[in-house]
Amino acid sequence: MKGRFLVPLMLLVPSVSAVAGQCEDNFTKKGNPLSGQEYFTSVQVNGLATASAIGQVRNNGIGQNMVVLDEDLSAGTLVLEQPSSTLHRPLPVQVTADNAGTVTISLKLRKGSFGNANEIKKSMCDLIGSLKPGKTAPPRSAAPKPLPIQISAQQLAQEIDAQAKENAAVIADRYKGRQYTVKGVNAGVSDGKSGRYYVTFQTGGSLLPGLVESDSKLFDTRVRCELQPSQKAYALTLRANERIQLTGTFREYNAEDFVVELNDCVGVK
Repeated sequence: MKGRFLVPLMLLVPSVSAVAGQCEDNFTKKGNPLSGQEYFTSVQVNGLATASAIGQVRNNGIGQNMVVLDEDLSAGTLVLEQPSSTLHRPLPVQVTADNAGTVTISLKLRKGSFGNANEIKKSMCDLIGSLKPGKTAPPRSAAPKPLPIQISAQQLAQEIDAQAKENAAVIADRYKGRQYTVKGVNAGVSDGKSGRYYVTFQTGGSLLPGLVESDSKLFDTRVRCELQPSQKAYALTLRANERIQLTGTFREYNAEDFVVELNDCVGVK
């Protein structure tokens, strides 16, 4: 008797290829590089509840090394972000879902930015094109442990400074927990509270051509590392203007002092 109902039940479950086809067919874009281009697409999956949809897309994003900036399973909202690279700045993607099984995803590029529509469509459909029916959110996937990002102190300072000017409120969620190996020149070592040592990198250009950079420049974003307690010997051997590398974890951006703070820093030989 059970075999008589197997085929009809399977027909009720949309195949992955059918959902992916919806995603590709519904893909649209509007705007232009001058005003800012926007890309949209959506799928509709019967039997897909809001929480399950958001949870599935969240896990798909985590599997692609995307950052979860905001998530609300009840409201059906999710903001994922593709971290910045040498080719682009951070790209936030917005996802909404409802209990009718409709999931919509959108991406808005900044003014003056260009996007490859085919690549964007593929990226969007990689996130929502494999959704399956479900009532509850799946367990959160563990994010793969990435290697520290190799970057110069100058590049990191400029990146955070640009983000602060655009929207400082997003910096904490965007960079929290990121590990960096920062290369640069030692601007000085200070002894902080509880015997902790802080190393500040030189960043920015000099005030006048041919002069050594001033550490007192106003409004110049700096990068500072709080060394691990085990790094006292390393701190005591550092010399001003010496080229150094430190690996640490982003802690915060101090908007009042224009300082990017890293902690748990260790010297790299």
